[in-house]
Amino acid sequence: MSKEEVINKSKACAAVFLSSDLYKNADTIMLYIPIGNETDTGEIIKKAFSDGKKCVFPVTDEASGIITPCYADCNTEFVKGAFSVFEPSELKPVPPGDIDVIIVPGIAFDLKGARIGFGKGCYDRLLSQTKAVKVGYCYDLQLCDSLACEAHDINMDFLITESGLIACE
Repeated sequence: MSKEEVINKSKACAAVFLSSDLYKNADTIMLYIPIGNETDTGEIIKKAFSDGKKCVFPVTDEASGIITPCYADCNTEFVKGAFSVFEPSELKPVPPGDIDVIIVPGIAFDLKGARIGFGKGCYDRLLSQTKAVKVGYCYDLQLCDSLACEAHDINMDFLITESGLIACE
């Protein structure tokens, strides 16, 4: 996709999420800083900070693949961490049980909520430790009819694309 397509489709995705009850009812939201053409979360981050929501970002240990959710605010500096993902420079860990909604990136999703990530299982380990609402955040072009899953894969509860909010089957 062109840079302009990424910007426009990401803004549309953000509008869907920000108008949803998922956002309105959440106190603590886990987000990510996109890399490459991943669906951009910047609009959500700005709005969440201005609305006084608690924002959490993944900090990944490259050796173990364990994600530690960490608080950040509008003054937080982000640095390139494991797998070239930007993460808060100051670690303020958050228990996974304190997170209400987790926005999850991925390569592909199906309507049952199955997800293909980047193959390390980092998010699956984290998602297995929380009752947070799991939201696959992607473009329409990343939706598939069906994906093969492994026993450790954690399905999404909802998907958000530029076309709308989808409750997973």
